[in-house]
Amino acid sequence: MQWWCSATGEPWTWAWQAYPGVWAFVALTAVAAWRLMRRAQLRVGQRLSGIAAIALLWLTLDWPVGPLGTGYLAWVHALQFVSLAMVVPPLLLHALPRERMHAWIGTRPTLGLAIAATTQPLLAAVLFTLTMVVTHVPRVVDSVMQFQLGAFVLDMAWLVSGLVFWWPIVVRYPEREGFNPIFRILYIFLGTQAHLFIAMWLLLSKFPVYATYELAPRVTSLSALQDQQVAGGIMIAVAEPIVFAFIAVVFFRWAREQQ
Repeated sequence: MQWWCSATGEPWTWAWQAYPGVWAFVALTAVAAWRLMRRAQLRVGQRLSGIAAIALLWLTLDWPVGPLGTGYLAWVHALQFVSLAMVVPPLLLHALPRERMHAWIGTRPTLGLAIAATTQPLLAAVLFTLTMVVTHVPRVVDSVMQFQLGAFVLDMAWLVSGLVFWWPIVVRYPEREGFNPIFRILYIFLGTQAHLFIAMWLLLSKFPVYATYELAPRVTSLSALQDQQVAGGIMIAVAEPIVFAFIAVVFFRWAREQQ
């Protein structure tokens, strides 16, 4: 039994597999979120956001998506990236009671300073971009995916960098007066564009770039190159609408405040 999904090189079967490490991580995340949310005056949308975040986290990491993405299909791996870096983090942060978070962090000066430094917008954007780039380097992917610990670290890199990136937009602690809606829109747009270059690289490459997926037993009728091209298409067709949706939210909230 594996504790986390990794590339095994074995032929794919639809026989269910247990991944207790995934269950434990999702359960711990759910409990931590519940402890922060309990007894708080939350809107229905916040509660639904929290439920959706935990459910999507589970679906992304557990069977069958987890093993398919780590060792068989590049396009499933692309969906995992979008989910862990660009969807789950803002949903999870939106579910947390903002006022309580501010008060809780405010009573812990050391933690507050660490969060303020880590989530400084320029640093957060650079960290997010570097994480996107490094975790899509073929040598890195092919090296870490064959080990459970390596696959775990890659998944956590996406999730943690996503939480850091979306924190200044969703939680906004500490409040930065100069980080106005115009800068927030630019931050979201520029901070997420590395995935476009990665997507175009996957789409235009004439050969498969990841040995993990090129040599994996075929699960569908797609060749390794076609699988890679679908992955690139997903990173554009799925991720870009998400980016512009968040930009639209910031813009329309700003417009409403100006009325």
